[in-house]
Amino acid sequence: MAKAEVIAIERFPISAMLEDEGYQPSGDLSTFTGLGDPVAVATLLVRRREKDKPGTQNEAVLDRNSVVVSPDSKTMTFSLRQQINVQKPELLLEEMGVSELYRTTVAKATLSSNDGQMMAAFASALDQEFRGPDGVALQKAIDSFVATDQATNN
Repeated sequence: MAKAEVIAIERFPISAMLEDEGYQPSGDLSTFTGLGDPVAVATLLVRRREKDKPGTQNEAVLDRNSVVVSPDSKTMTFSLRQQINVQKPELLLEEMGVSELYRTTVAKATLSSNDGQMMAAFASALDQEFRGPDGVALQKAIDSFVATDQATNN
């Protein structure tokens, strides 16, 4: 079985994310604590990501305990897990020693571009791969992700 590891980066207006979920953007949109409860914001990000993956049958589940906001409230990290449908679990058990597959995703969202846009980076791999050196590399890639401050680059 080939590895399926992905790193994706998205940039989108904060107000559009809120409006897509039925909220009227108001107040401080420049920090995660200004947007609302960090777990609720992470949940919105997970839902937004899931909308971009049509045909996905199992919902990704946010690890609520993984949600961490930086001291300046400009960066938030979290993780999620999703079960992958397996057509022939008995064959998978024979080949890989497991009858179920899960994908772990680590994410980092930032508001540090200071232009009303959020940037979010996601890295994911099958659990078996994520628990090894590949997971370390994916986590380091997410940890190193930095958005450029657009307010000072005009």
